[in-house]
Amino acid sequence: MSLVEEFRARAAAVEQRVSRACLDNGRDPSSVRIIAVSKRHPAEAVDAAMQAGYADFGENYVQEAVDKFPREGARLHFIGSLQRNKVRRILPLTHLLHGVGSLSVAQAVERIAGEEGLRPRFLLQLHLTGEPTKNGLLAEELEPVLEACAGFRHARLSGFMAMAPLEGGPAAARPVFDAARAIFDRHRADLALDTLSMGMSDDLEIAVACGTTHVRVGTALFGERATASGAL
Repeated sequence: MSLVEEFRARAAAVEQRVSRACLDNGRDPSSVRIIAVSKRHPAEAVDAAMQAGYADFGENYVQEAVDKFPREGARLHFIGSLQRNKVRRILPLTHLLHGVGSLSVAQAVERIAGEEGLRPRFLLQLHLTGEPTKNGLLAEELEPVLEACAGFRHARLSGFMAMAPLEGGPAAARPVFDAARAIFDRHRADLALDTLSMGMSDDLEIAVACGTTHVRVGTALFGERATASGAL
């Protein structure tokens, strides 16, 4: 079986899961975008996914993303926790930044966007699990950050990104996703937000039930990836 055929088979299963979860929760399946997380997979896998009709790809590491993108017809979602010193490298390549986890990084995105003549969209990464290994903004830190982002002239805040705990499975994911959805709903109208990025291969059904607009799916689409230090 070719890489394209393998990807199509996996994609059909993932799309069926998303569609079923949407129907179970009274949602239109088209309201959920599947991001194919190509982190730690070769460029050939991205090409195969594109031949199978996919256009949205997620990468966690700046150097790896720079090595693979841009690719004509592909939209890069940078889903890793972004560092200030990497903003200038990744910003011109990125359709949507998911991992902006501090005011200082958001301000760097705004400043560099102005310098480079770009109009990027970004999500604020929420830290709702209490795990010391995760990055992002605590709920009690959000208000001044949101106020600052509302005044940006170049970069646009589009919503939030949240991750489930590493342990506990779907049962542990639901309260985190519910909390992220509540934050999203609280600020949606005032800030014209439209994006809530939650859910991966193991918990995408819970994320759909909790209102995600983007699911970040790697293993279920591409198969097992090469093991690397720091990889999800």
